[in-house]
Amino acid sequence: MRHALTNFGVAFACVGMLATAGSVSAGERGKFSGHAVLNSMKFTEYKALDGHPMKSAMAGELDGLIFHDGGGAAIDRMLDHAHYHVVWVGDGGGGGYCIKTFTTREGHKLFARCDSKATATGSAGVVTLLGGTGPFAGIKGKGRFNFVGVTPVVNWDDIEWDWETP
Repeated sequence: MRHALTNFGVAFACVGMLATAGSVSAGERGKFSGHAVLNSMKFTEYKALDGHPMKSAMAGELDGLIFHDGGGAAIDRMLDHAHYHVVWVGDGGGGGYCIKTFTTREGHKLFARCDSKATATGSAGVVTLLGGTGPFAGIKGKGRFNFVGVTPVVNWDDIEWDWETP
């Protein structure tokens, strides 16, 4: 009986360690780095009247996956193979912003905003973390992204940010 209780205690301790291995601690910080593949789902362009220097305004929607390639914290690893959704607006003059949502396999969401400038291959700029659900609740951070249009439908996005939990 004593041997069975000892085995039970060891098994219980192992389950406890596994349960906390992926948890997030208060005041934790890290640096996330990832590469994403995004598919253009929608694109709408509104032409300005003749002679307007900004030519048009546009909006679109992108959908894909992000792949984690840096940072060792549990919160970083949760984003590996996460669903990545982007809604963006461009002003026709080379500026724009977007709304980014990352959804983990467990259903937790991380929300971000981007502010961008057009580049020869797409856009680049600043990404700001806005919080989220579950382990992402209250998270704050800021970083950079580089979005490249590979074809009219296929795109990739290199993105990194420093983050901190409350």
